Amino acid sequence: MRSVGLAVLVALALAAGASAEVVAPGTQDGMLAVMPNGTPLVAYVRGTSLLVAARTSPGRWQTTRMRTIAGGSTLVAFAAGPAGPVAVVRGGGERTLVLVRRHAGAWGAIPLVGDLPAATAVGWPGLALDRRGLPVVSYTRWNRPSHRSALILARVDARGRVRSEHVTSEGFPKSHVAPPTAPALVGDRAHVIETYGFDGSVGTIDWSRSKRTWEGQFLDAGVGDFPVGPLFAAVSPRGAVYAAWSQALLGTGEMPVALATRGRSISSDFLLDRGVTTGLAATAAGPEVTANEWIDAGELGIPGDGTAWAGELAGHGRTIELDGWLADLAAVPGGARDLLLSRPGGGLSWFRSPRPPVIRVSVSAAAGAGGAVVVSGRVRGAGRGKVAVYRERLGASRQVVGTATLAGDGSFSLVDHPPVRPLIYRAVYTAPSTGIPYAALLREPVR
Repeated sequence: MRSVGLAVLVALALAAGASAEVVAPGTQDGMLAVMPNGTPLVAYVRGTSLLVAARTSPGRWQTTRMRTIAGGSTLVAFAAGPAGPVAVVRGGGERTLVLVRRHAGAWGAIPLVGDLPAATAVGWPGLALDRRGLPVVSYTRWNRPSHRSALILARVDARGRVRSEHVTSEGFPKSHVAPPTAPALVGDRAHVIETYGFDGSVGTIDWSRSKRTWEGQFLDAGVGDFPVGPLFAAVSPRGAVYAAWSQALLGTGEMPVALATRGRSISSDFLLDRGVTTGLAATAAGPEVTANEWIDAGELGIPGDGTAWAGELAGHGRTIELDGWLADLAAVPGGARDLLLSRPGGGLSWFRSPRPPVIRVSVSAAAGAGGAVVVSGRVRGAGRGKVAVYRERLGASRQVVGTATLAGDGSFSLVDHPPVRPLIYRAVYTAPSTGIPYAALLREPVR
């Protein structure tokens, strides 16, 4: 135990005082995991290569090709345990599923789902590692014409043998999209969470074994259309099960981010009105969810399909915004947080905060004399420093308006003379100790 604890302290010391470290230039999306000794790992796809990068020292990452994968394949789950990193890859047609891990000194691929018939798809799967670091994967098989689904739990042993069992059968639940799922291990007991939507109703179910069968407990149910993207599950130190996902509400045009908890009681709530959910971490303070909100060209009133993203870290009754696409979050031994972020014009960057992030930025814009725009706001929890203000028109590269020095109360203000409208503004405060770019994206365009 002392050697493990020392390894954790060393890994955290290597990250102390870290700033932004670019892991994958030119790559927008990836997944983050932390080894038991605190070493961060980032997995991502580039072309037909599945890659994993490990931080070896401050500012240095060693990248390894885990596997050559078929074109169009997607990294859908990633975790790290005592035996090392494990990834799950779904084929481009959503009809195959492969688990990739290192065994006996070499990377190998273990098929979980073969080439399914054209009318059948694999739903977005989930991955958990048991106490020995062995993979537990959940996924659904979904039939497009009938909307019927089957939920399956697969365990992979040390020799690479796969043992699968049906959690549901006979097509339940029906869904307009393949239901995403995720396993959650409470001790040695497996829970499997899935969410679905059919005929104006959405539901999220926690399945757990009862003797020789599986029983389902609804975590959330209501009016809606269907889930979007993955579902994430995590377990608190006290055994509470958390689940986070996004769901479409076509009637309102929104896509809320939901969080459900099953502990002594069951609760669920929307954390954001709309967002693409990308991660969930169980921390000592409770669950924390990463998602990405957006403003598109239609809302800005300009042609094209450009999008401006704002990363959101939600939990404990507050939301903290970051500059760019927030790809993932991981809780680190000792209470630190790792963040994986893709910023405009950059690539995937890694950040470590030794404490839970608390800095929040706000921004507003008001018309001034002679066509000027007064951009103002506040940075809470930062102390002194400067804020960079950007103009954005989605498709074009953003432009720096200028920098403003924070006043004693954290407020800032500057005057801009934009050459074109409509546009939006973004204020970014970069924390000196961590390099984390806290931000606020203006939601109402300046016309």
